[in-house]
Amino acid sequence: MTEQLSNLGTVLEAARRQVTILSEQGEVVTGTVSTKAIKVVVGDTVTFENRNGRIFVTAGSPSTHNLYRSYRGVLKKMGANVDLLFVIGAVGQILNSVVIDRMLVAARVQSIPTVLVINKVDLGLEELSQLLEVYRKIGIEVICCSAKLSQNMEQIEARINADGVRIVALCGVSGVGKSTILNHMIPEAERRVGEVSHRTGQGRQTTTQPRGFLYNKTGQRIIIDLPGVQFFGLSHASVEGVMRAFPEFVESAVGCRFADCRHLQEPECAVRDAIANGTIASWRYDSYLQILEEIEDARKY
Repeated sequence: MTEQLSNLGTVLEAARRQVTILSEQGEVVTGTVSTKAIKVVVGDTVTFENRNGRIFVTAGSPSTHNLYRSYRGVLKKMGANVDLLFVIGAVGQILNSVVIDRMLVAARVQSIPTVLVINKVDLGLEELSQLLEVYRKIGIEVICCSAKLSQNMEQIEARINADGVRIVALCGVSGVGKSTILNHMIPEAERRVGEVSHRTGQGRQTTTQPRGFLYNKTGQRIIIDLPGVQFFGLSHASVEGVMRAFPEFVESAVGCRFADCRHLQEPECAVRDAIANGTIASWRYDSYLQILEEIEDARKY
């Protein structure tokens, strides 16, 4: 790489102050963040310099469409400038609609387009048909696939290749097959594939840190593999933002007596009426209540 005054690039990996960057010229370089004041994560745009053969990040740029979660009371930025988020679940005991709902809320709060991917459909979809219908009815795009058997993977790749998409993130609990899906799309990624514990039904985490991989089949795109999580904290979110992130609530809320109704104990709540008559799935309301309780508990401290 020739010495230049400054360059722009996208962070592919960041560990403490060590970073891997994709330059605007398409070159992958490694370097060091020049000061602790500069905080970067995968997907961030940074300015870097080549100083006598050594790469230093000198500035970060404001980012949008950031994916956040709360972890042990700390707000954690998992990825930046995400154009598309694949929320990945899987057939079987490992399917966790509570975590899926939380990931969907986190994305909607940041206006990140999402696709719900259900992997391992070779195990059968019968038990999930009603749940998936609920998601489809509220406008969530659903793709059912088997990465192991290469079924319907072309649908995922079609979304990655859509206009306006450059940075894609894969998010899900451990064991849903994120690494298998990524390896199918980018064989050279060679992500280690874990197994699901027969005792707990939970996956064994194989991805420990967010990392971006180059997807070069049609133009230069970045796919971020996020670590598997068993809990997706949202204590940092606002109640108003969470309310707007449940589209079926927004639709029914026009009939609530009070404009600021939170759909808890308020009288004449159209959302609770819709839950009572089955128009809104009760388990979606349970997810909503759990998130609000988490936000309220965080405020106590």
